Amino acid sequence: MKFEFYFIGKTSEAYLHEGIETYCRKLGHYMNSAIKIFASSTEKNTSKALREEASKILKSITSLDFVVVLDEKGRQFSSVELSREIQKVLNRSHSRIVFIIGSAYGIDTELTARADLILSFSRFTFTHQMIRLILMEQVYRAMTILKNESYHHE
Repeated sequence: MKFEFYFIGKTSEAYLHEGIETYCRKLGHYMNSAIKIFASSTEKNTSKALREEASKILKSITSLDFVVVLDEKGRQFSSVELSREIQKVLNRSHSRIVFIIGSAYGIDTELTARADLILSFSRFTFTHQMIRLILMEQVYRAMTILKNESYHHE
């Protein structure tokens, strides 16, 4: 099993990039983890751009992957509930858990249709770059919860 994080476009803020990389390294203690950056579309029409981005990502996903798409309309979990969801997936025969965060314009419906789980962290709107760091930290937190480590306090 492996965690893969698919992001559209580079993280431009150095402090966010550093935090994302830090949590990816920490996750490596529990599970092989990798970040894959997909280039943002240069298409001016937003819906066409989203379709282009989705097409690139869908080519990298297999039927053995458990796909989690972040979308503001998705399900919300507490940190403990997210850890339980991850444990359920780890108990199945998936090869990877692939987390997908779209661009500033969102994510194409073709990707949400492929998702096994559509996840939202809040009713607040975050930048697509900030949510990357939040996702990485929450997946790390979930793993510490599953291992009964002291990182998470209730």
